[in-house]
Amino acid sequence: MSLKDAFDSLLGVHKRTMTISRSTGESASIFVTPSNFFRNTEGPSDTTISGREFVISARTLSKAVFPYPKRGDRLEDPELGSLTISEVREMYDYGGSIIGFRLRTS
Repeated sequence: MSLKDAFDSLLGVHKRTMTISRSTGESASIFVTPSNFFRNTEGPSDTTISGREFVISARTLSKAVFPYPKRGDRLEDPELGSLTISEVREMYDYGGSIIGFRLRTS
């Protein structure tokens, strides 16, 4: 089993179905895995910054014709509502190829 296969199997344990959409009108149904990290940090002047973090497999996005998530894309979830992606971080395997993305929403 390759690292990509193991990564996808691990993400499949807690996956949720969401819809990703872009301002150009493109949208697709994808599997998204919630991360254990939920951002509720305190910023300057006692400002609370809240958001959620998710992990998406690069294979999942390529099947949905979304090669790369972008800041400003929206995730639609039946329970969580509409979430706007505010940060995208690539996740790499040992060879340096992208196997997934860590997304933060606000």
